Amino acid sequence: MATIHFSDFLSAAGASHEAFINQLQSYLQENNCIWKIKEAANGYVVSYIHKPTKRTVANYVFRKKMPMLRVYADNILSYEENISKWPETMKDTIKKGGNCSRLIDPTACNSRCLKGFDFILDGERQQKCRCHMSFTFFLDDETKPYLLEIMEREMQARK
Repeated sequence: MATIHFSDFLSAAGASHEAFINQLQSYLQENNCIWKIKEAANGYVVSYIHKPTKRTVANYVFRKKMPMLRVYADNILSYEENISKWPETMKDTIKKGGNCSRLIDPTACNSRCLKGFDFILDGERQQKCRCHMSFTFFLDDETKPYLLEIMEREMQARK
């Protein structure tokens, strides 16, 4: 089995995303995160794990051959007011994401499943699943500054 390098992922993500990916990579490494990479059906999956908690904070996935960043917003209650200021397209992505069955009914999901995110967005309660696209965004010029912001806020909350 061939070794997968970060440069393989960068190449697949495209030159237009390289600066953002490198910036976030450096930031997460400076904040006690290690990364792991593996191949998947649609490209690569790069996961960032917070060493002290051993919890994933984010990962890159590919959909429609484009890179996306999935954020595990475990501490969203400490910065939910920032999310309300995001562009409508990003808020719509969150709202359209899957609801967390376990938050709605604790017996409706595997007991080992980590509960999702319970927060208020635009005056409406959201109970979103960790894994069903709620905080998974395509990388583009509009999303990148907000993705950096949420990662910074999430890492600050984990300290």
